Amino acid sequence: MSSLIEKKAVLHVHTDASDGTGSIEEVIRRASSAGVDILGINDHNTLDARERGFGGWNSSLFVLAGSELEDSSENSHLLVYGIDELPRTWHTREQISFVNEIGGIAIAAHPTEAPGRLPRTRSYSWTAGDTTGLSGVEVWNYMSLWKKDISLFNVLGKLKFPDRHVEHPDPSAIEFWEGTGGCAIAGPDAHALRFGIGRVRLEVFPYDMMFRRLLTHILLDENLSDSDEVAEKQILSALGRGSCFTSNVLYGDACGFRAGMEDDCILLHLPEAGEVTISKSGGILWQDHLEAGSHRISSEVTGRISISVFREGNTWIYCGIP
Repeated sequence: MSSLIEKKAVLHVHTDASDGTGSIEEVIRRASSAGVDILGINDHNTLDARERGFGGWNSSLFVLAGSELEDSSENSHLLVYGIDELPRTWHTREQISFVNEIGGIAIAAHPTEAPGRLPRTRSYSWTAGDTTGLSGVEVWNYMSLWKKDISLFNVLGKLKFPDRHVEHPDPSAIEFWEGTGGCAIAGPDAHALRFGIGRVRLEVFPYDMMFRRLLTHILLDENLSDSDEVAEKQILSALGRGSCFTSNVLYGDACGFRAGMEDDCILLHLPEAGEVTISKSGGILWQDHLEAGSHRISSEVTGRISISVFREGNTWIYCGIP
């Protein structure tokens, strides 16, 4: 595990090519300033960033230029990467098949999203039923968790203290992942909403903030190639086999965390101390405080498991082992 190459990714980002407010150039600049290694662009129903040549290396930042697809009712959203054309269908099953056939990957976005009680805060959850062919699930979506149950009575508090509503992955999304497999990723769902007229402007959830919250750490077998095409395939391969974990930057630098299974043991390496919980299908298998370093935990469990590391009572690291 220690020989893997780790890259910090911010996946699920929108630009002004759909319902974000920043240009692709601005978004790339702000991601670079935040120290991100990989930036996942997912504008709705368009491959604008890819078609304009921004996919691949932009200095030291790799742009994974994809799209966010939906069905005819705007439900069952998919984060798709590694495709040069969009499927000509509004049926989720056909979209997944198309993406897989041309060598891309499709990840269920915020599949168990709950609605708010304000305009434009409806849920865009999974209604497609069968999940065959998915390469993973977004289990930790900043904006979806933030808008859950939003109303006129709590909106000001949510705006003032937004991070309080995003302290853990969505348990329902984790349950969805347990039935689906593949990678378990996090995403800010960044839009950088801007309001106002003239010089009086208000920006809500700016890119600078959102790129310093939820990360997906992608673990590679070797360094990314200088070739855009080869590097993209390396990233997609790692995601497709679930070689990743997620973290909340607010609670520390999670780089160096590793988790795996070997014989009858779960192997863990923690960069810092934390409270560790290992669970499966909603039930806790094991939990304890662990110091920084490598640990072997005896276990005869098989199948998909979740590993959560907590600091200050909040989820610092979440890792789904497929």
